[in-house]
Amino acid sequence: MFEFKFKIENKFIITLISFLSLLFIGLLDYFTGSEVSVLLAYLIPILLISFYNKSEKILLLINTIFAATVWFIVDYLTQNYSNIFNPIWNAFVRFTVFMIIGLLILNLKEKYKSVLKLNEDLKLINEEKNKFIGVAAHDLRNPIGAIYSFSDLIIENYSENIDVKGMKMLNHIKNLSNSSLNLLKDLLDISKIESGIIKLQLKTENYIDFITKYMYFNLLVSRKKDITIKLETEQKELLFSFDEHYLSEVINNLLTNAIKFSFPKSEIIIKISTSKNLVKTEIIDQGQGIPVEEQTKLFNYFQKTSVQPTNGETSSGLGLAIAKKIIVEHKGTIGVVSEINKGANFYFELPLK
Repeated sequence: MFEFKFKIENKFIITLISFLSLLFIGLLDYFTGSEVSVLLAYLIPILLISFYNKSEKILLLINTIFAATVWFIVDYLTQNYSNIFNPIWNAFVRFTVFMIIGLLILNLKEKYKSVLKLNEDLKLINEEKNKFIGVAAHDLRNPIGAIYSFSDLIIENYSENIDVKGMKMLNHIKNLSNSSLNLLKDLLDISKIESGIIKLQLKTENYIDFITKYMYFNLLVSRKKDITIKLETEQKELLFSFDEHYLSEVINNLLTNAIKFSFPKSEIIIKISTSKNLVKTEIIDQGQGIPVEEQTKLFNYFQKTSVQPTNGETSSGLGLAIAKKIIVEHKGTIGVVSEINKGANFYFELPLK
């Protein structure tokens, strides 16, 4: 009951303000005549009603009739008309214009409210989706991890007792389960990032040492394709704040992609430079390159290029999207420059702070 009365009182107050405003505008119009233009001023109370949060069509109609009536009275008293029809017609036209403008604003306001509600609904659906992905990925990770571990254990310890066909099947199981584990890891990362669970633990560290460490980790993989990785920088020490855990995902992802799409016996360069309080990291490969029309989509979820890895490697299409989210969380930017048959340069810039 209290809530209902409160709404009525609000509507009464806003209507009273509108009526008083229209009376003031009418008096101003009457006493100034044609010397001061107040024609648009009659619209102000109508707009006030239209933008009012709890406004309804009946409220708009009442105020519009009152506005047209005040204008009619002032117009009739200050102008010389040959017959009564003319001021009545003018008042009707003004009423129609006021009503149309008010209804348009009401309609736009209702659509704006529906868009806000839709956004809230989509946000809730997205949160539920992230929860589902997180739970599903978490529950699947253990059994698939067990498959990978057991297949690796059998290959390592019982290979002498298994024929060639059996070994091929075991290696296939191991590779598939490893790919599935990587995909589940990416899905867990996405669910964390999208749900806002990700919280950066920023620490001031030597960025050169950080890059060097993860460069050597990836050298173990690149040697299988006889690919060398080199670090180019004029800095021996570069101290600033970043989250090593999450940024290592970015570096590993970019280096892994560079290795996947590079030709055997080629070279990958990690280039680090600074300018204008920014540190720029570039991963430059000598691979196949990426078509220009596909480059803008690379950092979206589940996006892959038409270019295939050079040694049959697989990709989930999630790594670059995760990398972008992490870089954005660091207040940085990420991008790519590439041409077909001229390799690719994936780069990101982070603020020096």
